Amino acid sequence: MKLVFGLSLVFAVAAQCAFAANTQQPLRADNKADFDKVVTQIHSEMQANGRFGELSDKERASVEDDLRQMSNLFDKTPELKAMSDADKRALFNAQEAANATLLKRDGDRLVCVKEARSGTHFKTTTCRTAREIERDRRNAQDWAQRTNQQPLQRQPLGPGQL
Repeated sequence: MKLVFGLSLVFAVAAQCAFAANTQQPLRADNKADFDKVVTQIHSEMQANGRFGELSDKERASVEDDLRQMSNLFDKTPELKAMSDADKRALFNAQEAANATLLKRDGDRLVCVKEARSGTHFKTTTCRTAREIERDRRNAQDWAQRTNQQPLQRQPLGPGQL
């Protein structure tokens, strides 16, 4: 029993570490040069097949507004250390807002669920990326729409059948 508990604890810690590794804040910079590099990387990851490709138009606009606000602050003062407290707060708030939006739609974010396998009462933990979950959801939705569009083929009833 202790061995089972010990192994489950090890797996729980390992899963937590894997989850933490995939949820690092994408937007973090202390100066204008680093910020410009991060913005370029974020823009490339916001492309359709990128890490943040699942952003809605509204979310994209929100991230762009946050990036623009941060850029204006870095244009005014290129180093975080030299910024006024008010500018540091504004930078932090814009950065946190952008990170929250990006991480909510992070395709590489690991999502683990505990579910019973078919035909058994034993529960297993399955981990997939948010991108895989979204792809499977879309495929299932497409399949359901395709099968609902096909007319039902009714078989004529033979003698003695109700």
